Amino acid sequence: MPSLPSARAAARRMLAVLALTAALLAGLPGSPAEAADKRVIPLSNLRDGAPEITLHGEEEAAGLRVFVPPMGPLSSVVLTLSYENGIDILPEKGALSVYINGSPVAELPLSAFRGPVNAAITLPASLIRPGENQILFQSNAQHRAICTVRGTFDLWARVNLAASSLALSSETALPEPDLAMVRRLLASSDRAREPLTILKAGGEIDADQLGWGAMVAQAYGLLLGDLAPRVAALPLPARTAGGGAAGADGLASLALPGGKNVLIGTRDQLAPVLGDARTQGVTGPFLGVYPAGPAGGFVVVLSGRTATEVDQAVMRFADLGRPLPPVAATVVADPGPVQPPSPREVQEEGRYRLSDLGFATVRHSGYRYTGRFTVTLPSGFAPVGDRPILFHVNAAFEGNLGPGAVLNVRVNGRSASAMEVDKRSSGIIENGEMQLPMALFRPGPNIVEVEAELPPAGGTDCVFAVRRPSFTLHDSSSIEIPGFARLATMPNLGTLAQTAFPYGGRAGRDAVPPFDLVVVGKEPSWFAAAWTMTARLAQRSGELMRLVPYVGWDGTPDGNALIVGPVAALPQSAFASAPLPADRLAALLEAGSLVAQASARGEPMAPAERRQLVERLRSVWTGSAPGRPGAVRAMAGAATAAAPAPADGGMQGRWQRIAGDKEQAASAWMPDWLRRGMAMAARQINRWTVTEAPVDVMALTENAETLPEAALLQYKSPGVEATTWTLLTASDSRAVERAMRGLGEGGLWDRLRGGGGLWSSAAPTMTTLDASRPYQVILDPFDVGNLILILARNLSQRIELLFALLLGTAMILTISMRMLLKRGHAERSGS
Repeated sequence: MPSLPSARAAARRMLAVLALTAALLAGLPGSPAEAADKRVIPLSNLRDGAPEITLHGEEEAAGLRVFVPPMGPLSSVVLTLSYENGIDILPEKGALSVYINGSPVAELPLSAFRGPVNAAITLPASLIRPGENQILFQSNAQHRAICTVRGTFDLWARVNLAASSLALSSETALPEPDLAMVRRLLASSDRAREPLTILKAGGEIDADQLGWGAMVAQAYGLLLGDLAPRVAALPLPARTAGGGAAGADGLASLALPGGKNVLIGTRDQLAPVLGDARTQGVTGPFLGVYPAGPAGGFVVVLSGRTATEVDQAVMRFADLGRPLPPVAATVVADPGPVQPPSPREVQEEGRYRLSDLGFATVRHSGYRYTGRFTVTLPSGFAPVGDRPILFHVNAAFEGNLGPGAVLNVRVNGRSASAMEVDKRSSGIIENGEMQLPMALFRPGPNIVEVEAELPPAGGTDCVFAVRRPSFTLHDSSSIEIPGFARLATMPNLGTLAQTAFPYGGRAGRDAVPPFDLVVVGKEPSWFAAAWTMTARLAQRSGELMRLVPYVGWDGTPDGNALIVGPVAALPQSAFASAPLPADRLAALLEAGSLVAQASARGEPMAPAERRQLVERLRSVWTGSAPGRPGAVRAMAGAATAAAPAPADGGMQGRWQRIAGDKEQAASAWMPDWLRRGMAMAARQINRWTVTEAPVDVMALTENAETLPEAALLQYKSPGVEATTWTLLTASDSRAVERAMRGLGEGGLWDRLRGGGGLWSSAAPTMTTLDASRPYQVILDPFDVGNLILILARNLSQRIELLFALLLGTAMILTISMRMLLKRGHAERSGS
């Protein structure tokens, strides 16, 4: 019989063998440890701006859209929430309800007034579906002591999205990507904050790569919906093609920064990356998707034997109206043109029920109700005189109301109208008319808020408040929009940010002429900024925009243009009609970049140093100091040296054919002489009706702590035609990278106004520049009714012109009548 020590040693050896065997089994590809697929989606990925949702008043709801990535059957779904609420809420009468795809999943008590409270909600796996899902938060609150309208302003509940998440688990392995799931992979919420990286194999980015990337970026922006897109550019180092199967792992060996990647190029360009086996499959317009990068990452390959075939592959990928086949790679068999989507819903002249605007009848019990709906107006909307937009209210109220009961309406956050509610015990409002000033509305989405204040007749203790007033707003209420002028007063970055005009956003009317996308600068950051801008504009336009790409400043663009590049590399001709002089803008952005770089290093510049920097700028601008000799001449020379050789006519001609003829898109039947006459008339009307206001450059340096490092300027092109240039510039590539992050995730896009915006990564604010040289673009020049409305609008804005016109008419009539009467008197007297 073995001794006890030897038995213990044998047992230890057996345990070691078992542990080693388990470790080996765990490392096998099909082992359960590796097969499990777990995803955590932070709720802060689901919206831009501040990572929180705040619900106000007695009742309010807010929703989030979450895109679940392709996964196997879910085995576990856990929603973790972190929330808090105000101390004035009565816990016994308050709750935070959570709904998933319309089904209630939790009712959390509003007793988190001492600090944030975490709640873990286990959800049925059947509630979560692949693709888009809806999460709805709804608060119901009552005041502890003040049961009045004033007390409702103390009620709030806040969900901390940064500390909340949705965890998904599946017991099956991560599915291999195929083309059918690519769009869901691009829009999945677990990677929503990762940029889409567009890869270029070998060499510098040329005009073809710029154009292909812009089309892919636009499709990506449309897939994200309202989330700010970010696009990165990554040129791959040059390689030599591997032989045989050795090159098959070229994609897997790439060091990619993120999980969402698109590789674009001709077959010869991509052969060193794809390897021989994959390259042989590129026998036409080619689409493929392969695992690459971090776990769950992928790379989409768009290729072809020629540049024309790459065009077809890119257009087929960007055609969101047609699904892609469920295969890993394919040669496009139907490369037809991109199918235009259904026109975006806009409200033009006419009457619209609230049910047509997505609003459903709501019944509110309490002292203050707040509801909202959206009215989307065309990009050419221009208010005329004192014409109001009418809001016809159908509503009902019940309860013992006291004095001060009122129905308020706000438009885009500004007070528009109010209606006193009858003080009877019950009542009905039928077709109650409220006049909303048309000047409060703007092109694009407009938020109309309806607020009912229902004070009780007498003081009531909150604990014994049995019956509170109630208000019902019916979806049969309507908005009536009168005729408006179809006229765009440019520059206007607000219209650009809301509708993408003048580069897109006509909402199904005449096609917008293609624009020039110009990138000056060789660093990938400038191409990434151009792609991010086109993706954002496509979101606002609602469809793919047509463009002609240019790399380098090869002559002056002859139409609408989006220009991206470092301020020192742009020629003087790019600033011919800009609101800021080129030399002063360059000095201002360079100073702001120095301040931002110091903050990024964790060594903020001392206030005295910032003030000294500002004083140096001011002294140079006023001429009391020499500054840097030859700064302006160096800038113009740098642009000439940096601009590459003009692209061959074949490349530009191909993109012109893809985009379509500019003049034909603008007006297929308008003769040149008539178009020139209309342009001359528009210039004269503009000269009479708009006022130029030059930008005060000195005022931009009043606050030394917020010197800008990037600028987005919009202004009229130097040509005769009323075309628009939009310029995105900064002092260096790192500055534009920081600026684009702030423009998207910082929520600065919705703050764009006027003729320019200057901002810095050191401060979350944007300095808005007024339009220095406004001009007008008539959208329907051959609509006589539109021309009359434009004339009425311009005359109503210039009282002195209207008075002069009336005085001149009166004088002409007086002189005419006097001449007629004098002639008649002479005939009767026989003289």
